[in-house]
Amino acid sequence: MGREAESTALAKALETGGLAEVTGEPGIGKTHLLTEFARDAGERGVKVLRGVATEFERDLPHRVFEDAIGPLGGGDRLALARTVREHLAELGRVALILDDLHWADPASCELLAYLVRRPAEELLIVCAYRDRQAGHRLLGALAEAGPAAIPHVRVKVGPLSLGEARELVGDRPELRDLHDESGGNPLYLKGLAGGAAGSTLTGLLAGELARLSDMELRAAQAGAVLGDAFTPDDVAMLGPVPAVLGELAARDLIRDTGDGRFRFRHPLLRQLVYEGADPAWRMLAHRLAARELSALGAPVREVAHHVARTASRHEPGDLPTLMAAAREAVNIAPAAAVEWLKAAQPLVGDLTDPVSIQLHVLLAQALIYDGRLEDARAALHELLPHLPVGHRSELVAACAVVERLLGRYAEAASLLTNEAAKGGKGAWLHRELATLWLHLGDVPAAMTDIAAAVEAAENPEEEAAGHSLLAFAAAYEGAPGPAAEAVDAAAHAADALSDAAATRELTALTRLVWAESFVERQADAERHARRALTLARSLSRSGLLADVLMALTQLCGRTGQLEEAIRFGEEAEDVACQSGSPILLALVRSILAESVVYTDVPRAVSLATWAADSVAGVDGWWSASTISLSAQVLLNSGEPDRARWMLLGIGGGVGMPQCQPGYRPMWLETLTQALLGCDEVAWASAAANAALAAAGSLALPAQRAFASRALACVRAAEGDLAGAAEFAAQAESLFGAAGFRPQVARTLIMTAPFRDDGHKALAMAKAIAAEVGAGVLAEEAEREQRRLAARGPRKGDLLTKRERQIAELAKTGLTSKEIAARLMLSSRTVDDHLAHVYRKLGVSSRTALANVLGL
Repeated sequence: MGREAESTALAKALETGGLAEVTGEPGIGKTHLLTEFARDAGERGVKVLRGVATEFERDLPHRVFEDAIGPLGGGDRLALARTVREHLAELGRVALILDDLHWADPASCELLAYLVRRPAEELLIVCAYRDRQAGHRLLGALAEAGPAAIPHVRVKVGPLSLGEARELVGDRPELRDLHDESGGNPLYLKGLAGGAAGSTLTGLLAGELARLSDMELRAAQAGAVLGDAFTPDDVAMLGPVPAVLGELAARDLIRDTGDGRFRFRHPLLRQLVYEGADPAWRMLAHRLAARELSALGAPVREVAHHVARTASRHEPGDLPTLMAAAREAVNIAPAAAVEWLKAAQPLVGDLTDPVSIQLHVLLAQALIYDGRLEDARAALHELLPHLPVGHRSELVAACAVVERLLGRYAEAASLLTNEAAKGGKGAWLHRELATLWLHLGDVPAAMTDIAAAVEAAENPEEEAAGHSLLAFAAAYEGAPGPAAEAVDAAAHAADALSDAAATRELTALTRLVWAESFVERQADAERHARRALTLARSLSRSGLLADVLMALTQLCGRTGQLEEAIRFGEEAEDVACQSGSPILLALVRSILAESVVYTDVPRAVSLATWAADSVAGVDGWWSASTISLSAQVLLNSGEPDRARWMLLGIGGGVGMPQCQPGYRPMWLETLTQALLGCDEVAWASAAANAALAAAGSLALPAQRAFASRALACVRAAEGDLAGAAEFAAQAESLFGAAGFRPQVARTLIMTAPFRDDGHKALAMAKAIAAEVGAGVLAEEAEREQRRLAARGPRKGDLLTKRERQIAELAKTGLTSKEIAARLMLSSRTVDDHLAHVYRKLGVSSRTALANVLGL
């Protein structure tokens, strides 16, 4: 039936894999198109898996995937997603067809997002849905197929042409009228052609149902209550005679699926049947279904699906069923847990009832796990006043973390200080307050609360957590002596903890990891991070797991373990995607981009751009780090102007006084390179000298290396090639001492043009790039080698873009005033640039200039 263009698009997508979206209005022929595609794909040796989402089962997690693949099991969400991906990869060439996704449950949307973000090889995911009914979860999942992600095609299924309508219903005198009345909608057209009446598609289908007997209608309603697919025995549970199903099948209202079940011909039919049933009968039918399923030992979530639609205080088993289903789902499908808990709320008393408190605590937990932080915040604030101070510490801490993840640092601080004022005690309270002060850059306030946390510690793990936070703060500030002493003490305390104790207070390790990273103790940081990762995987706290994975991503990336860094970073991204915190996700993606830029520049730019845009206007350390890291990536991708404004904005000026002191030389070096890329040599010199001053107070090899590289490039821009070469050698040596191998390679490439051993430096850079898997650096080194070989002894490439532009005009004999007029500069600026040009090239006249440049 026509659809050649749509079929061709899907056939091409099958060759490339990736994602294909098929959209269109109800009855337009999406399912028929998918059926034809599935048949063609099967004939070509492709494994076809097909699932359908359903309107009234959206509280059942992973329904559409289980329809396609089979039961998925339970456990951790990410572990489940990885298992599904591995299973699909093992099957070889696969077409996973998911229909009616506008009705997909939240857990299915989350799993779809993972598969789009982490595609299996030889897999094509075909997603069909009504675009006008697509919810934000589905659209968010499909948005993972961004410009730097996977092959992606959109197929819009439109109305049939008159010729296609003729092919569908045959040639007849009234064909044009039928086509006009149906609007080219195949389902509507076939109904009209068959003699049905109705001014709309819904009206036409309702007309079919109006011709049913009472017994037939009741059987159809029983099937609609039971689910998208049902057996005769299922229908018998609710009273109707199963034999009536044969009559419904003869009317083509339901169809045999071939596995002992029936399914409605079209989802609209089921919707009309279900919603047209008497509400009281429908509730009773759900009640009967719940009882029968419970007696049969069905999974609690299937029982809860029916209980939720008829929950009553008069049924003593309803509340335990809904609570049990929610507890089972909270880690793997928290959105389903939320729905079941909301259905259970009318079954409990107010918040003076202990059972009600348990329900509300579980609801807040489910909302946090589902990433619905605003709703979780509201639930926690509603709950806290009903709990006495001293018995609500975990909830207060959870609420403060939620506020922090939402970027509401002031609100979080207010919550915690009020808790302390009301008599709240505990080391956790002071540690959380100190964390907030650090996010806001108030180190003295943080130190006060850290001291109080150490004093209030009641066990070794709390004491270790306090010391680790102290080490973090001291290393953040970049004070060499206090930082080293604090890190030593924190490491001693953390290493003394058993795994059980460390798991109870994992920040004793996570904060220590960051502190050791700040002071460039890379081996110790990696050792503690790997221990923390093993322990964090056993917990259901996504924030801690993301924190450890971020640290490992940065550690491995900076030391040249790029493949492992990207793997850790992608897992951190998956965890952060579930958190509901755009600030956390932005930080994760900026850290991931820092490593990805060595292997895939377009993807790194996409990650960095998204991250920077997501924290625009947000204060705090996370957002500042995100913007700085993103600027570094954008600079390396050829966007110096954008990078410099990002850094100047977040740093508070050329000296970047507002940025993290322990990392200031690194960010100042990035700013220096960005300013040089914009021909702002004087400002670049100021930034480089500020980097040198900042590095001098830190005594950290890598930070001193960044400052030296900044000065090397500035000296070269100023024409001091001997000085440039000296600083370049220092940077190379210091990066090597710090173990920052990718930075060694980058330094060799950046400084090769003004080194006497430029070709040797580039050969070394290529060798390092090959060792660490930095394909982008290897390509840059090779391009620079070709450029050096082609230019021979020419010196013109030492000039900045503006200097070259002025030199081109000066060699023609134009005066400084004439050049200034043409370029809209002052004569003084032109003279300054010419002075730099003459000094760099060792000439003193325009004639000599032309000779040196070969012009």
